[in-house]
Amino acid sequence: MSFLSPLFLAGAIAAAVPIVLHLLKRHTEQRIRFAAVALLKGAPVEHTSTRRLREFLLLALRVAALAMLAVAFARPFFGAGSAMSGGLSVVAVDTSLSMSAPGSVARTRQLFIDAVRQAPPGDDVAVVTFADRADVVVRPTANRNEALAAIANVAPGFGSTSYAAALGASAELFHGRKGTVVVVTDLQASGWDADRGASIPASVGVEVRDVVTDVARDAGRGQDNLAVTSLRADGDRVVATIHNAGSRPRDAHARLTVDGRTAGAATLNVGAHGAADAVFPGVRSAGVASVSVDDPGGIPGDNTRYAILGADAPATVLVVTTSGDLDKDAWYVRHALAAARGVSTTELATTSDDVLRRYGVVVLLSTHGLEPRARERLAAYVAGGGGLLVAAGPDLDAAVAADVLGAADRLDIVAGRESQPMFLAPADVRHPIFRAFGAEAASLGLVQFRRVARVTGRACQAIARFTSGEPAVLDCAAGSGRAIVFASDLNDRWNDFPVRASFVPFLDQAARYLSSHGRRGSEFLVGDVPPGVKPVPGVTTIDTGTGARRVIVNVDPRESAADRMSPDDFQSAITRLKADAVNAERTDAAGQESRRPLWQFLLGAMMLALVAEGLVAARSA
Repeated sequence: MSFLSPLFLAGAIAAAVPIVLHLLKRHTEQRIRFAAVALLKGAPVEHTSTRRLREFLLLALRVAALAMLAVAFARPFFGAGSAMSGGLSVVAVDTSLSMSAPGSVARTRQLFIDAVRQAPPGDDVAVVTFADRADVVVRPTANRNEALAAIANVAPGFGSTSYAAALGASAELFHGRKGTVVVVTDLQASGWDADRGASIPASVGVEVRDVVTDVARDAGRGQDNLAVTSLRADGDRVVATIHNAGSRPRDAHARLTVDGRTAGAATLNVGAHGAADAVFPGVRSAGVASVSVDDPGGIPGDNTRYAILGADAPATVLVVTTSGDLDKDAWYVRHALAAARGVSTTELATTSDDVLRRYGVVVLLSTHGLEPRARERLAAYVAGGGGLLVAAGPDLDAAVAADVLGAADRLDIVAGRESQPMFLAPADVRHPIFRAFGAEAASLGLVQFRRVARVTGRACQAIARFTSGEPAVLDCAAGSGRAIVFASDLNDRWNDFPVRASFVPFLDQAARYLSSHGRRGSEFLVGDVPPGVKPVPGVTTIDTGTGARRVIVNVDPRESAADRMSPDDFQSAITRLKADAVNAERTDAAGQESRRPLWQFLLGAMMLALVAEGLVAARSA
């Protein structure tokens, strides 16, 4: 038995009070000579042994009542049965897209088998598979054969890597036990999201079995892979970005199809660890386009990418300011986005949902006077597939912005503060907003920021950071839509961004990126598909309630990168997360206690003891 609040057990000392009072009350009866014995014959007689028995019963009931009260406040619970047994070894197997590289599958199976067989004698074994999310395939068991049999169903899919999901699911299996988590993975660098954490108990060790290192050693070379990482329409052209993760230049043979019909072909040379665009001119028809490359020696799942033609056209933009006058409140934004229209925060409350959905992107520059009705409409717009650009400038209230994104804990903004001049650098140059800059991405580093806000988000990825290391631009998921959060203003008050040459292309690419979600909500990554859509790349049809609509699903382009972390870097990240171990164990104990509320039974027993004490005391009076 364990106690959630063991300090309350000290209250059991109060049970000594009735004992002390009982001992002090004891005294020898004084003998009194009484001559008229005949007068006592009719008096009731209580035997000394009976009276003493009642006193002992009263004492026991009073002591028991006080003791049960103290134990009830200590919140006792019986831990899970597994906690009483030996250690636990959890084998977490990476099944993300990058694990499907040639040679990786066979090596993963071998490392899995070795990890199960090498688990300490007496330990239970559990199996977890993970990509975007984690699944417990085999719960803790002493049967090693059952764990080994799970390898037959372990195969890489199309998801992206999330180590936080893997460690989080593994930690939930320990329940206070000691043991080890063995992670079989290729150490994809994008697997650690800087804005997510996981709690690992201090008593649990972590081992990493590196698949890529073993493959490279066995094959005598690094991994070669060609991937289609982007596909977009540009006027009457279709442009596909081909990425080469290998250490040598390669010729890529790309083919374009539109609604299943061949629409073009291109051959281009892609440099080592570089990217190049395949351009297909003269494509005017609408429909679903796909571009494929021949890459028999690479990851098969990233050889094809899909897009709906027409979704990349410049979007009509609605800019929300305090007055709605863009010349007054957003002069630079108005001239950077030619299709922009202004609306005041008060007018937004009377704008119907149908009108709001006509805009591909909403730019939120001010929340002054933004009524709850307007917040609800913006939240519904984003959740339904809309695109939102938020500038965390002086006119933005953090709590209101969080409401707009649909949850108070989805976005956290701390008001802007004065600082030493800082500069901006893309953290993910492959992101669609920065990809168009190409070699000119360094020009973003010329922007000087005098005042910035601190922005973090539970469902956000930092795609650019300041030189201080703080997030500068977040890409956030909200329902079926997306939001870009810029950690400063767009009006030349906190920075000189609007007067730089990179300002216009940045806003233009942000609007294009958001509009692909905002106007259609028709493109999803495998890990973000809505309910009813299979998490596999391709084209499918969903029921929107007002009719059928075609949507496309693509793999996360980060899985195609050759960026890997070292085992030491992986362990360093886990060490940082281990600071939450005490809280995790306490949370687990609280969960077990809540499932077995023994304190309620103790309080009930205490009440019965008090009732019995009252009845016995009445008989003794």
